[in-house]
Amino acid sequence: MTAAAVKSDKKYTLKIMYDDNAQNPREWDNLGKMMCWHRRYDLGDNHNFSDSQQFLINLISDNIPVKDIIAYVKDGKTSDMKLEYNKSAREWDLQTYDDHFKKWYSAYTADAPLDMTDGVLADAILEEMRTGDLITLAEKSVKINSLYLYDHSGITISMSDFNDRWDSGQVGWIYATHEDIKKEYGDTSPANIEKAWKVISSEVRTYDDYLRGNCFGFQLYDRKGEQVDSCWGFIGEFDEAKKDISGYLPKDAKKLAEIIEYGDKDPEHGKKPSILTQVEKNKEIVKSQSGKTEKTKMIQASLE
Repeated sequence: MTAAAVKSDKKYTLKIMYDDNAQNPREWDNLGKMMCWHRRYDLGDNHNFSDSQQFLINLISDNIPVKDIIAYVKDGKTSDMKLEYNKSAREWDLQTYDDHFKKWYSAYTADAPLDMTDGVLADAILEEMRTGDLITLAEKSVKINSLYLYDHSGITISMSDFNDRWDSGQVGWIYATHEDIKKEYGDTSPANIEKAWKVISSEVRTYDDYLRGNCFGFQLYDRKGEQVDSCWGFIGEFDEAKKDISGYLPKDAKKLAEIIEYGDKDPEHGKKPSILTQVEKNKEIVKSQSGKTEKTKMIQASLE
């Protein structure tokens, strides 16, 4: 383990160390679900969706009634799909617009009268629907946001675009269904949805800290050099971690956690630790965990 900082007083020596074996916070009991796809890294929660489109279709199928899916197109909520009634054939024609050829094409037909519970028609609609409309439709019963990855001398993940076309792009989604929020808070009032989203945003920040190597533990020694306490698994920026560590220290050692600063020298070695070493190490850990990513597709900065 590499030391991030070391501080001593007349009674103790406190070593705050990088935790090379910190548990992946996506294995915790999270409110939000994180779906990611990347060629090299195994990120987010485990899933079997081959790509983002398949995931969104499944999300809508599980959470949005069939009648609402059909009504979305029938009521003209999308500009590149429509349902038109063909009187001569006595059937409803699902049409999609081709931007390249500037032309409407028939994608599926359903017998009249229009059945608003027709699951096959709903499936046909979802298969033809573009990402923007899928998100809009999902948001009727799901709180969802894009996830972006920046990969340059380490990896970092965010709910906001990094605006770097070369080293970043959309890597997936973070979401919670209204049913998830209802189970946690009792109902889906605007206040509870906002409360849930703050928790989910915090979960993303924690995962980002994990990916960036902000994982710590501590070792506490007495003046004889004997270890008297230790604990691991503190994830967050160094200043956040040392506050959490303070809660695990004996009363007469808490002052050390207050005054220790990142990079405080180890009296034995006199060197400041390099955070880059741990970032690169953690990057390799994430990379090595990927057993299935060769079969998946990387989501680019802009999804259609």
